[in-house]
Amino acid sequence: MIDFGQIAHELLLKLPPETAHAIGKIGMRCGLFAPGRYKVTNPDGSNRTRLFDFELDNPFGLAAGFDKNGWLVDKVQEYGFGWDEVGSITWEGGKGNKKPRLFRLWDGMSPSKDMGCLLNRMGLNGNPADIVIERLKRAKNPFAVNIAKTHNPKIMGDKAIEDMCKTYKLVTDELDYSGKLIYVAINISCPNTSEGKTFEDDKCLDNLLSALEECEGVRSRLLKLSPTLTQEKAERIVEVADDMVDGYICGNTKPTDHPKYGKGGVSGWRVRTNTLDLIKIIRALTDKVIIGCGGIETGTDILEMEGNGANLFQAFNGFVLGLERGPRFAHRVLNLYHYLKANREKEGVNQNVY
Repeated sequence: MIDFGQIAHELLLKLPPETAHAIGKIGMRCGLFAPGRYKVTNPDGSNRTRLFDFELDNPFGLAAGFDKNGWLVDKVQEYGFGWDEVGSITWEGGKGNKKPRLFRLWDGMSPSKDMGCLLNRMGLNGNPADIVIERLKRAKNPFAVNIAKTHNPKIMGDKAIEDMCKTYKLVTDELDYSGKLIYVAINISCPNTSEGKTFEDDKCLDNLLSALEECEGVRSRLLKLSPTLTQEKAERIVEVADDMVDGYICGNTKPTDHPKYGKGGVSGWRVRTNTLDLIKIIRALTDKVIIGCGGIETGTDILEMEGNGANLFQAFNGFVLGLERGPRFAHRVLNLYHYLKANREKEGVNQNVY
């Protein structure tokens, strides 16, 4: 049988990366080549995956960065994902860095010639927070929101905390009562702005989280961490944050200075080892929720992340450039994951409830 969705995806890869991404998102908004939902249920028909108070189709979400402006929250499930993490959104929004700022790496270093990585230095481009939030009010399916500081080097120190708090408060005030907001991810690890790592400093992170604690509304907060954190740095972050957050996303793109394309964050198979190490480090420090994000190409990668301590999983690069890329990516990854897991766990029902 001819897979027209796969053919369309491969044709998109002939276009410049940012152009292809924009067209691909339009296609998803129209439901083109969508294979349908991938629900994992218990014998009684209830959803097997619960995250905080929400029932999700499965434990595999679409990572932040793909749907920055919240157009796809009611579409990603039709492509097999469990949920959409919108953003990163910022208070002021912005145009981001100068183009070109998104690159495909086909350099022969990957385990397969058919696999690629993305390097991006988008610079937190996107609509202002208020516009994205108005769009999200119309969502029918559960979603998450990822927030970051506005990309502006003049916004530092106390102003940076104020900027993040304004976005967080707007999210909680406007979306907490929608019954659709799963969690808010606090992005303290964006590698693509000159000031993006402000809140990885212990004192700054403590000040930020303490300020967010004073905001009423959603309690489910996750920290999005850099995949290159050292053991010592991770220990300090968890020591500061663990009483004020509900979990961690391990991790983000990997800061890189590429010989051809320059500085940016790399995603894909190059990040997988860092992600696995980070998950293992964080799991040893906390019993909170961990979402593994970075380098998922197949169901084997999910199983390995789960073995290191992750509870749920997210992908972006694999959907676009991975070995199983294309509209059926999530289905293919989950099929293999559940096949391998069923062979490994012969007794009982393993229920993902957090």
